[in-house]
Parts: sequence; C-alpha cells; structure tokens
Amino acid sequence: MRCHKFLFIILIILAGFLFTTCRSQPVSTIEGPPPDSQLFFSSIKADDPSLLQLDFILELNNIDAESAKLESWQIVLNGRDGSRAFSLEANPVFLLNTSSESPDSFPLTLNMDVEALVAEGLAPEDHYEVSLSLHLSYGQNERLEVSGVAAFPGVLAPEFHIINIAILKAELVNTRFRVGIRIVNPNPFGVELSSFNYELYGNGRFWAEGAERNIIEIPGKSAVEGYLFMLMNFIGMERSLLDQIINLVDVNYRFAGEALVSTGVMYLPGFNTAFDLSGYSQVLEN
Repeated sequence: MRCHKFLFIILIILAGFLFTTCRSQPVSTIEGPPPDSQLFFSSIKADDPSLLQLDFILELNNIDAESAKLESWQIVLNGRDGSRAFSLEANPVFLLNTSSESPDSFPLTLNMDVEALVAEGLAPEDHYEVSLSLHLSYGQNERLEVSGVAAFPGVLAPEFHIINIAILKAELVNTRFRVGIRIVNPNPFGVELSSFNYELYGNGRFWAEGAERNIIEIPGKSAVEGYLFMLMNFIGMERSLLDQIINLVDVNYRFAGEALVSTGVMYLPGFNTAFDLSGYSQVLEN
C-alpha cells in the first residue's frame, strides 16, 4: 500500500514537470526606436527689409518608409496666423534612406513678404518670432508633425519728409536751393545714412540735384532734421522757369533719391533705400 502511494506521488510530480516544460513560452518582440523629426532654423538672408528668406533644415529619423509627404504647413507669426504672407519652397516628397542610421536632412526656404504682412496688419514689428509647422504623412496613413521657430529683429527703411524749400541766392545763370528735410528712424536701433543722392522737381520740371557724402547718424526710434543744398543751372532751360523761381511761385514739388542705410543687424547690415516724395510747397527766399 505504501509503495502504491509513493508511486502515485512520483507520477504527480513528473506530470507537473512535463506540463511546465511543455507550456508555450511567450515570444519576445524587439521594437525599434519611435519615429522622430526635428526642424531647425539655420539662417536668414535679405537684400532689403521688404522680403526675407528664412532657411530651415528638416531632419527625419527612424521613419519606417521609403518616403514622407508634405501634406500641409502653417505659420504663426508673433502669436497670430500669418500663413498668407509667406511662401514655402520645399519638395512635396522627402525620399528617405532606410539603410542609414543617421537622420535624413532636407532644406526648406520660407519667404517672408513684409509688405504683405503690413496689408494683413501683422507688421511692422521690432521683433519677429516665426513658428513653422509641417504636417507629414508616411507609410500606411501614418502622420507626423514637426515645428521650428525663427526669432530675429525687424528692420525698417527710414522715412523721409520735406519741411520746406528755400532759395539761397538767385542769379541769371545759377540758383542755389536749400531743402529742409526730416528723416525718421522707426527701428529700435540706430542707423547711418551715406551715399545720399537726390533730385528736386518743380511743377513737373527738373530743377536741381545734389549729393550728401557726410554720414547721417539717426538713433533708434528718433528723427533728425537738416538741410540739403542743390544748385540749379538755367542754361538751356526756359525763361518761364527762371521767372517762376525769382517770383517765388508756390510749386508742386517732387523730391526723389536714394541712400545707403547701415543697420548693424547681422542678416541685413546695409541696404539701399529709395524715396520719392511729392507735395505742394511755397518757395521761400532766404
């Protein structure tokens, strides 16, 4: 009897061991790293304050697909939607190198139209923060969103205003003019004006021209006033024009020219700005 009981216990132990060893073991799965992407602001380029080129670098990594597609993009400028004043230069499809462990890099260019921003009521500003968001798709309806931010100071061209026009000396051949001018610097930083060339027209006729070679310094958010001097030569001109000047007749003037502006801002250290002012003024004698 004891022998049977002992044999029964041995059989139970053996059956438990066989059940444990034969039971299915869980299959371990090794998942790869999740997809990730980054959008870097790399540089900014400009020839003048009206149109800026913002360069970005898109990096895509661990994307389980041969390509990614740009579905849409959006711009937030200083906390407000500004997409309509921007244009994006980028390939609609990004081809991926699945055999490489390093991220795939793609350049993108964002064009910022400042005049269009002004029309939208989004400019001018002393400082800009441009957030670019890209919406990508890849594989079987997989989605990915990536954003990058560009922050930089705004640059505006100086503003020119005529104060008055005066005759300093009138002769039979030559007449000297003095034009009072006010130049406003709307930027928070100082600017310098050099290579300042200008022309004066009265009642649609060319009167005189001049140039200012001394550097004009204008502190930030301020204005300077001064005088520009020009010489009119009457040789070859109609007598009626001379009579008009001598009699100090009020005129519809046009004052146009160009100046080189130095800013000290890294992405736009200098640019040429043109001005073309017109109005009605009395010609004063001084």
